[in-house]
Amino acid sequence: MDPLTAILNIGNNILDKIFPDKDKADAAKLKMFELQQQGAFAETQNSFSLMLENIKVNANEALHSSIFVSGWRPFIGWTCGVALAYNFIAMPFIVWITTCFYPGAPAMLALDMTELMLLLGGMLGIAGLRSREITAGKR
Repeated sequence: MDPLTAILNIGNNILDKIFPDKDKADAAKLKMFELQQQGAFAETQNSFSLMLENIKVNANEALHSSIFVSGWRPFIGWTCGVALAYNFIAMPFIVWITTCFYPGAPAMLALDMTELMLLLGGMLGIAGLRSREITAGKR
């Protein structure tokens, strides 16, 4: 249970003791519930507003004339793509070639894909949501 619900449950018990009349107690509980819902709505609206502001900042960054401001997202995408290509395409092929022709060659190191996949998953998740918007006709 979240702290707000726990406090409201305690408040309901107190209201039951303050208002012995069930109708008055129910009216007070309804008022408390409405206040809780208004707070939850305000929190959701605040989160939505923050997301919209973040989207505006991202759009302004993408339109910036400096490559250091507008190019960091494509740079991360290309870095992830090159790392994936190395780890899953180039490295196994190179290992196969060296095993066949240079059996004494040292082993190649594989990249740690944990952080890379987390970063790439976040980027592709956002791209996936945008693709869904496009297919829904919201350009």
